[in-house]
Amino acid sequence: MRHFSLWHIALLALMAAGLMILPTFEPILWPLAWVALVPIWFALTNISVKRAFLLGWWMEAFATWIGFYWLVGTMVNFGHISVPFSLVLFAIIGLGNGIRLGLYTWWLRWLAVHSGPTCYRLLMPPCTFVMLDYLYPRVFPWALGITQWGATPLTQIADVTGVHGITFLLVTFSVTVTALIPHPNAPAPAARWRMSLACLVLIGATLGYGFRRMPQVHAAIQAADPLRVAIVQPNVGFDEKGDRAKRDAQFIRQINLSRVTLTDRPDLIIWPETMYPYAVPSAEQSLVLPRLQDAPDTHWLIGALVYNQQGNQFQRFNAALLVDSETRIIDRYAKQRLLAFGERIPMEDYFPFLRNISRTIGNLTPGEGGVVTLPNDTRIGPLICYEDILPDLGRQAVQQGAAFLINLTNNAWFGPTYAPYQHRQLAAFRAIENRVYLVRATNTGLTSVIDPLGREHATLPTDQPGTRVHAIHPLRMPTIYTRYGDGFAQLCSAIALLLPLWYWRSSRGQRP
Repeated sequence: MRHFSLWHIALLALMAAGLMILPTFEPILWPLAWVALVPIWFALTNISVKRAFLLGWWMEAFATWIGFYWLVGTMVNFGHISVPFSLVLFAIIGLGNGIRLGLYTWWLRWLAVHSGPTCYRLLMPPCTFVMLDYLYPRVFPWALGITQWGATPLTQIADVTGVHGITFLLVTFSVTVTALIPHPNAPAPAARWRMSLACLVLIGATLGYGFRRMPQVHAAIQAADPLRVAIVQPNVGFDEKGDRAKRDAQFIRQINLSRVTLTDRPDLIIWPETMYPYAVPSAEQSLVLPRLQDAPDTHWLIGALVYNQQGNQFQRFNAALLVDSETRIIDRYAKQRLLAFGERIPMEDYFPFLRNISRTIGNLTPGEGGVVTLPNDTRIGPLICYEDILPDLGRQAVQQGAAFLINLTNNAWFGPTYAPYQHRQLAAFRAIENRVYLVRATNTGLTSVIDPLGREHATLPTDQPGTRVHAIHPLRMPTIYTRYGDGFAQLCSAIALLLPLWYWRSSRGQRP
């Protein structure tokens, strides 16, 4: 067995982490993800089981620290947690995430997958990777497959498999490339040819599905009636937004931006997350907004903080309010999944002392979800803040009849980082999975419209106030993913658990 020092392992882990995470900074780098796991697989055949765990653990820890560096600033600026403690928390998050790939490399090395038959070599790595993506809890559901956003034909398979199918393809390719590199534990030439052929068939089938599916979705878009949405990006700074003395000026700014859009006759005007600057009692029936007497069919979807007080019980909700042209609130949605260390402190119900980390972290109440409905019976699936990166919430909204999704978000507290770009990349797959439009209304950017093929339109520049009016087409185009969710990931999980048992029993039966 070739000796790899800890420095070698750390270097390989860092190299693999860079290949995996760089496409989240620049989508044009998506080809790097196809070989992201090659350094891991090359080393895995030549190291001990213990060092195999370190290899995977360090790889994902490095990927977390590189890719989500902005979390420290979020905890400091938004949660008002001290810098040293934020760094400690960030280190813990990275090390905790790293356990996922540590288990992955440890398990595959312990099983000696690299010395098994072709089907074992080819199926175990991607199935196990997808299983851990699906089952391992993380703060953000990042997946290797999201790096392919922008490679439109490849991503269309997400309406069947979710993003897990794309991850499966990328891992399979890395395993095949590693098998073709000459090294002592490389498979026999016949096995390499079988692996290469299987990989090429898988890539061809994925591309074939994409090229067949794209014109079908395009035809459905063209056949659907349009709905004009006006998206307002006010660009209110983080410190400015929290200044009560400036609330009226912020409100007037957004009203003036909204008035600009009226010349394009929008059906719906959208304000981002919590951008209505006044707290709204839960019993309130209307908002302070201009009446749209010349546009009676125009409605508003407004991000606001809603509060409810009953005796000593006080609740606050991060909400989206659907308002008609007469300023009446006709429907509402409250955010279901609250942002850790921003809107809630994880596990504070079990460990009350955690509340002492920061008294300024919002103690919000989760809502019950649902959709909001326009008077013409068109249903909208609101998703607030990072809810649009959670596949199950977008899917649930479409199952409840939503014909398009709207994300209201405020990325101001991330500052000039890559976080808004990564947020958009993660969110874009909700449109593909469910074949609906995703309208993203943000405070400081990236405001845009993602169509049901995952393509971006009507983008506004970051850190500038502005508006966009864009015609979308509400769709009801049920997909396999919408109906069955992560069935592909569950199938991969079953294979990852049962295939080693089959191989063990078959190998045992062949012994003399």
